[in-house]
Amino acid sequence: MTNRLIVVADSGSSKTDWVVIHQNGEHVDKIRTIGFNPYFQSSELIFAEVEEGFAHLENVLDQVAEVHFYGAGCSSVEKNEIVAKALQPIFKNALIKINHDLEAAAVATLGDQRGIACIIGTGSNSCVWENNKVIDNVPSHGYIFGDEASGSYLGKELVRRYLMDQLDKNLTHSFEETFKLSKEQILNATYREPSPNVFLAKFAKFYSQHPNNPTLNAIIEEGFMKFFEVRIKPYADYASYSLGFVGSIAFYFRPILEKVVQKYDMQIAKITQCPIDELVAYHARKTITV
Repeated sequence: MTNRLIVVADSGSSKTDWVVIHQNGEHVDKIRTIGFNPYFQSSELIFAEVEEGFAHLENVLDQVAEVHFYGAGCSSVEKNEIVAKALQPIFKNALIKINHDLEAAAVATLGDQRGIACIIGTGSNSCVWENNKVIDNVPSHGYIFGDEASGSYLGKELVRRYLMDQLDKNLTHSFEETFKLSKEQILNATYREPSPNVFLAKFAKFYSQHPNNPTLNAIIEEGFMKFFEVRIKPYADYASYSLGFVGSIAFYFRPILEKVVQKYDMQIAKITQCPIDELVAYHARKTITV
């Protein structure tokens, strides 16, 4: 079947990267849609967004034989079914495989190497990766009870200080000029609108705009320290593992992350902002060798 196509997707809460390749690994197209998380979104919403994103490829969708979807929140049979139910009507002839985004992080940063794979993007999570599988995981519990150091965490910490008038005058002025949101609008979006974790994560860009601000850098470092205490140290012999990181927060605040890693006497194997290229290469190799 020379026209056999494979779709690989990496989905976080903020965005989803889709890559369509031929069975020989040749790229066909790359698509970006909104992020999906079955804890927050229905099959119907996911279907509508994906259908629109792939509308220009409608004539070749019947040729897709495999869909490998790696997604935030895809951590149980029930949640995975929400995503699979959305994708199957679009890719009618395909085998749909739904995987946790931690597997994507591990494949992209550790490959065949044992280690601890970490996601620090809109949300955060970690797992122990050995023999090409996840063998241990500290559950994330989402942006309210977890997601230490993530975009939503940094956004929440920044907004909390703004709402409580704990930022200095310069930061307060810059915050208001950057986001142009009243305190009432922030509270409404946080408590009454969908995907509050994504809304809060949008405030994380403020940290990059003030790279030398000691107050903001202290929040970032504190977040990374909390991540290690909650998501790394509970694993047995954690210090013997290499670390792999994916996600925008780990990528853009690498110097602060490296400082924290040194405090725990550990080593970083790789940091990548987005794992999609590594995932595509992985599935292309598997397809070619089958």
